Amino acid sequence: MRVLNRRTLLDLFSIFLIISSSDGLRLEECNSQPLGMASGAIEDSQITASSSFDKQSVGPQNARLHTELASGAWCPKPQIHSSSYEYLQISLNGTHLITGVETQGRYGNGTGKEFPSEYMIEYQRPGTDLWIRYRNRTGQNHMTGNFDTTTAVMCHLDPPIVASKIRIVPHSKQTRTVCLRAELHGCNYKDGLLWYTTVPEGSRIGDQDFRDHIFEDTGMYAETGTKRGLGILSDGFVAVASPFEENAINGAWIGWNKHHTGGAVNLLFEFDQIRNFSEVTLAAYGHRMDSIDVIFSQDGNTFPLSSQISSLDKDRLLSNSSAKRYDLRIPLHKRMAKKVRITLKFSSDWLFLTEVHFSSALYNDVTSYNIGDISEDGHGKNAIAILGLTVLFVILSAILCSILCLRRNRPKSHKAGIYDQPIKRDLIITHVGNKPTCNIFPTHSYLGQSAVFGAGNLYSSDKTTSTSVSSKSSSSNKHSPPNWSDFHFPPPPHTSGEERIYAEPCMTLPLLPSQKQNISTPKSAKHTSTTVRQPAKTKNANEDSVHYAAANIFSDSYGFDKIPKFSFANLQIGGDLGEGKFTVIRDCIMPNGYRAAYKSVKDKNNMHARKALLDELKTLHACGDNHPHILKLYGADETASLVLEYCALGDVRHFLKTQMQPITPSILLRICADVCSGMVHLENLGLVHGHLMPSNILLTDQLRAKVASPRGPAHHAQLRYSAPESILAVKMKFQFVQI
Repeated sequence: MRVLNRRTLLDLFSIFLIISSSDGLRLEECNSQPLGMASGAIEDSQITASSSFDKQSVGPQNARLHTELASGAWCPKPQIHSSSYEYLQISLNGTHLITGVETQGRYGNGTGKEFPSEYMIEYQRPGTDLWIRYRNRTGQNHMTGNFDTTTAVMCHLDPPIVASKIRIVPHSKQTRTVCLRAELHGCNYKDGLLWYTTVPEGSRIGDQDFRDHIFEDTGMYAETGTKRGLGILSDGFVAVASPFEENAINGAWIGWNKHHTGGAVNLLFEFDQIRNFSEVTLAAYGHRMDSIDVIFSQDGNTFPLSSQISSLDKDRLLSNSSAKRYDLRIPLHKRMAKKVRITLKFSSDWLFLTEVHFSSALYNDVTSYNIGDISEDGHGKNAIAILGLTVLFVILSAILCSILCLRRNRPKSHKAGIYDQPIKRDLIITHVGNKPTCNIFPTHSYLGQSAVFGAGNLYSSDKTTSTSVSSKSSSSNKHSPPNWSDFHFPPPPHTSGEERIYAEPCMTLPLLPSQKQNISTPKSAKHTSTTVRQPAKTKNANEDSVHYAAANIFSDSYGFDKIPKFSFANLQIGGDLGEGKFTVIRDCIMPNGYRAAYKSVKDKNNMHARKALLDELKTLHACGDNHPHILKLYGADETASLVLEYCALGDVRHFLKTQMQPITPSILLRICADVCSGMVHLENLGLVHGHLMPSNILLTDQLRAKVASPRGPAHHAQLRYSAPESILAVKMKFQFVQI
């Protein structure tokens, strides 16, 4: 029977990651169509006006192109003159790219004589309450209107408008009565770019003025004091001719002079929400640039240096000395951001740009499944979407279950090694709290109705350990696995400020006793509570083999020389990233300049903490550093403190609690897929994580998950994080699973 490989399952899983890709504004890709004034797709509630001569007969609901409703058009109450401000407002569902406005006068079945001879356009985008007055490429803001009451006149907008609301403001040099009907033409706006700023704004030297002449007059300014808006770099028009030619199109190039700018230009692009960027293309003219730096911000305020991408224009050394038109394409490696800042450095006299084109992907906001947000009109579409996702999930679950059943029924190969036999050991379930209390469920066939181990171990002391064993009297002297009634589940963990970024390893008693003991069994004991004084540790005790029986990587012969070594003096230790009960994690800069996390024990005299940290060092080294979803171990210093991979967003629990914006199911599913990939890697190595939980799943700045703190094949977990089958069967079994 053919087993699905890992790639096939990932392809199936990708069905759930519903991604809508979008490129930068390209006018040829906008299928401009009427947006619904004439057809009725734009509802009456979306059409408003500053005033109406009569609400019923000439109200804004009657301003539909090619439609004779009531008296046939919208007519403002006052007459129109050069300083009046009356408007017809159309509110669209979402942000659109408006490429044209079509107007018509009032015919009124032959009784109308009013029409707009000219008008102005104002618009508004999400994120602001300001209205922006439209100005075309030649600088005109008065659009040519109609000359009669019947003919519809189309006004093509160059550059197009990015807006969610439009106002048509009639204008007249002489006082007159004006009525109008209208239609908007355009398409959905998928680019997501709302504003950009340039520092500086462009150069003007003598008669050479290469500033952004079509830049919007928004009245909005960035922190640097420069204007925010859209203009040449986002208008969808890519100039080809040299900016110095006399017939060059006005408003096609922005130019910066080296002496005016110092050879550096900063561009800041602001998007509607967090997007995933694959590349950016700069349409430029002149000599090749020296370097390009791109840095990203997800919250819109901070730009972490870890997200920066620096690019050198390799073609600069190969290009000739003449200036020419060229495109510079920069891969962005799926960076996620809401704001993108680009720094351009050049050594030639001029640098020109005509367009900046982003290729990005936006995860669909399928979180709008909230019942309170579903309207009756959209209930059918949302129900279909939910039903489709549910069916896909059921199909995928059935495939995974079939694979697991087939692999269980497949005959086992008889290979020598640790993986061809089930490994049984005592399952120690640690409770929440400060007391070192455990529930121990024995797995050995020689045990009777109740048993307690007291063996020499690494943690031997004068303390006593309280254990409870559930069993039933039986003449066969065989152990019966516990059932759910034998367990007393601890309460949920309380929220702690210490539980952040890097998880604290669980530390209790050793998992196996060092020797069998003759134990007397009471005849009528269903639950036996016994206290045992642990004998002192002997010098000849093989600590590692006792603590992790049957795990070869933890034998005394383990090669510590294979682990990369760092000198503490060469590590730059910074502030605390988080801390647990026994360890503290600090920011760290390695000798090569890379950022890392430095994990060390709080008390160097605490042998429990030092041994646990040493075990974590061995386990992480056994995992290798070639898997993208396992936390990397860079090495250790002379104190056996760990130098680990730095994850900027911390653990999943902390991230979900502190994230201000809603997380889409697509991102959550991707995090789950990353965790599954990391756990499969541990499975293939024969390593059982033991206590996988949200605080042991770390997130990079790209929202990719990494499994942290694997504990090796010894199942050493809190009850709430233990696999149910391992609790009931009291055994663990290694098996290879190809996914």
